[in-house]
Amino acid sequence: MKTSLLPLYRRSIRTYNLLMRFFSFVFISIALFAGSASAEPVFKSDTISSPEGFGKPHGSSMVELENGDILATWFSAGKETDSGARIFGAEWGKKTGAWTKPRVIIPSDYSKSVGNTALFKDDDSIIWLFFAAVRVGGWSGSMVDYVTSPDDGKTWSEGETLVWKLGNLPRNPPIKIGDHTMLVPLFTDFMYEINMVGSYTARLKYSKGKILEKKIARLDDYDAIQPTIVKLPDGRILLLARDKSDRFIRRSYSTDNGSSWASGAITDIPNPGSAISAIFIDEIGATLLAYNHSRKGRNPLSLAVSFDGGQTFRRIVDLESKPGDKEASFSYPVILRTTDGMIHLLWSHDKRATLKHIRFNLDWLIERIKKSAGYTPEKINKP
Repeated sequence: MKTSLLPLYRRSIRTYNLLMRFFSFVFISIALFAGSASAEPVFKSDTISSPEGFGKPHGSSMVELENGDILATWFSAGKETDSGARIFGAEWGKKTGAWTKPRVIIPSDYSKSVGNTALFKDDDSIIWLFFAAVRVGGWSGSMVDYVTSPDDGKTWSEGETLVWKLGNLPRNPPIKIGDHTMLVPLFTDFMYEINMVGSYTARLKYSKGKILEKKIARLDDYDAIQPTIVKLPDGRILLLARDKSDRFIRRSYSTDNGSSWASGAITDIPNPGSAISAIFIDEIGATLLAYNHSRKGRNPLSLAVSFDGGQTFRRIVDLESKPGDKEASFSYPVILRTTDGMIHLLWSHDKRATLKHIRFNLDWLIERIKKSAGYTPEKINKP
């Protein structure tokens, strides 16, 4: 009588699989414990200025370079729309933690004046720099121009025009919404005093630094300017905007990848007529917003978070605050999340004397959320 070895073989396999699952569980548990035990909040800051004699820095933007460094751009002038305005650029070194000497990217003779910058790195690793190019007068005489760089900002193309109509400017960086497709947030500031203003987006299909297709979608809210846009996990795009009437931040959504926008709504987040910036933090399912928590001045500069797709926000920390100082100004923040997980902010600091740059990790952000009046949504315990 022959004895089959198959049952014994099957039992051996089951035992082996159970042991492997057990040891895998133990290994992962140890790794997670070690990671959480070693994780500490990180928060650091520094500043950068325009070269002496070249005016005050403002309207900055950031983008991550291939080596993990950051390129920052800004315009600098004695006064906005001055004829001597230039756009500068400098790199922050990930290893050194220091800024390089600023250099001119757009010279003063490019047009009558220049303004706000907005950076984007595309699917071909080409950097796009969108900026306000004033042809005549003030911001009402501005168009949206751009240059591109194929080598991480070392060299730049000749300038081209994205929006030919007068009174149009960029402010916040574009976002990726598809293969070789970006969505650029823009706004109109033509005869501001009589409400010829508003937000819109330009959906650009591109290849090798060239625009192949452009589609404009406008927001029907004339109090909304200088929009910032965030792609949400459910596929919607959230648009938040500065309030021209100095009341509260405006909000809208797109459900068709930026082809159209729902009617604008007003939030309960105060806005003193100053720029804002937002990104989405995937690990905690939150929209992070940088803004001035005030209706009467650009002080303080604060962070707020939303766990419901931008419907409600809660202020979690003031990054800068000088209570009672009516002259203090911390404005025009821009947020960047780099591939190492760090969150960077850059803003016009101390009445535009310098640009202040801060960086912090997810642990610092979670700590601030948990410390904000016991605000502990379930999601932040599961990064």
